[in-house]
Amino acid sequence: MTSLEKRENAYETEFVHREELKFRAREWAVKALATWTAKRLGKTGAAADAYAAEVVAADVAHPELEPTLEHIATALVPAGVGRAEVSEMMSRFLAQADAAVRGAG
Repeated sequence: MTSLEKRENAYETEFVHREELKFRAREWAVKALATWTAKRLGKTGAAADAYAAEVVAADVAHPELEPTLEHIATALVPAGVGRAEVSEMMSRFLAQADAAVRGAG
């Protein structure tokens, strides 16, 4: 293997690692947001866990975050929570998740 091939492999490995960290951070944040949402909806225990798992599973199916945020915002309308608050919480959870995943990665 030439040094160019070694360098190329190293870049590819680093790219895969970064993408995995981004994926893990997003799913950590989505789970945190879903758990926060479940509490706002009055769900506790197994019902809250099931709701969070459902939201995370649905999020994995979408490459974009927007459908997940829209789903959560719609669910929170009866609780009086607006779209802006959902977006703000997601931003907070993403920042926390990024720090947690990078620290563990």
